[in-house]
Amino acid sequence: MAKSALANALKERSARLSAPPSNADQTVDEAFEGLFGTMPATSSKPRSTAKISLEQLHPFFTSNIGFKPYSEENLKMLADDIAENGLIENIKVRPCRTGGYEILSGHNRVNACKMLGMDSISADIEYVDDAHAIVIATVTNLQRRQNLLPSERGWAYRALLDAYRQQGKRNDLVEATCGEFHPKLGARERVACFFGVGVNDVRYAVRLTYLIPPLLDAVDERKLNMMCGVAISYYDESTQKLFQKRLHAENHRISVAVMKHIKKNCPPPSIAAEELDKVWNQAATVSTEKKTGNISFSRKRFEPYLHRIPPDMNLEDLFLEFLKNRFAKGE
Repeated sequence: MAKSALANALKERSARLSAPPSNADQTVDEAFEGLFGTMPATSSKPRSTAKISLEQLHPFFTSNIGFKPYSEENLKMLADDIAENGLIENIKVRPCRTGGYEILSGHNRVNACKMLGMDSISADIEYVDDAHAIVIATVTNLQRRQNLLPSERGWAYRALLDAYRQQGKRNDLVEATCGEFHPKLGARERVACFFGVGVNDVRYAVRLTYLIPPLLDAVDERKLNMMCGVAISYYDESTQKLFQKRLHAENHRISVAVMKHIKKNCPPPSIAAEELDKVWNQAATVSTEKKTGNISFSRKRFEPYLHRIPPDMNLEDLFLEFLKNRFAKGE
């Protein structure tokens, strides 16, 4: 999370000190119903609250939900806020079969408390099954955290989809959480509908989780175009490593047009190294030729300004002068 985004989140957190607490549990239940088409099963043991030793807490392990911990700087900001205002919201945990507790929500709060030298933390103890635990762990982060990385959204969506499929629920006629009536609403559509995103947004985000780690990191760091990453995700691991090697040499520069050319001529799941280099070079050459050809602009977009250009002034010279001034200082 960016520093400015975290600062804004902490301001909102402090503003909630005097406000009535929101019903986070109701939000999770609504999410579960919206995603699975039914209310979560009622546990024989009611939820309880207790002070739990930090040594008894374990990171979420039921599924790979992909959320990255705060950086040292952001964690320090959160720790300072907790030191000043206290822990506004309890973390959520559930008992582990082997002892201790699995953290469902509040990993960064736990780490912040460790930074402050605390030895325990207030926690709501939930007695829930795996599917309900995954919903708690993902929904709270997807709805509250700002500036999530593509990989974080991808892993969270994938965890929800996997949980849905493992539940084996029917896709009957249901009224979706977004208020529309959908026949046979599928898992991907349910996730998209609940979080207010497009079905393709969910599909593309999940596809990114099939990238090898270096390529997924490149997408997170905005070195690799996301749609190019999606296209590469359909290739097997050995081919993805070839892409990684070539992208490293090209400083991660690959256009969507080049990627489309590669995928069309060498479809997944695999490509030989020599063939990849050949088709990549062909695509790059075609792309370069297109860039060095004639350049055209829409007259309609320039119409409001054309009357201000003197008749003896060449439009091409004027545009070239603008480019020289724009990039004179290496901007």
